[in-house]
Amino acid sequence: MSYLTISLTIIYGALMISASFLLITSLPIWLIMINVLFALGIIAGSILKIPLLTTIFLVALLLTAIANGFSLHHQITWIHWFIRLILTAALIWLNLRFR
Repeated sequence: MSYLTISLTIIYGALMISASFLLITSLPIWLIMINVLFALGIIAGSILKIPLLTTIFLVALLLTAIANGFSLHHQITWIHWFIRLILTAALIWLNLRFR
């Protein structure tokens, strides 16, 4: 993986952890912990340079966004989810392409 790809993926994971903690009063604690766990998996996969691990956790975090939407808004926020889908696809492509 290139250093730029690793950096971008780690930044994405760190932002997801930050977002989870910012919603600590709005989301159930179990959902926050799942978000943090998956984001840490993304960071670990990047640091260890294991693209498959990073990909698994990126997809898991994307699917968790659906549960976040239901918990926060009682529905899926499709625009937000679509943006996350594009970011996830881009990060997966970068991690698999530049490994």
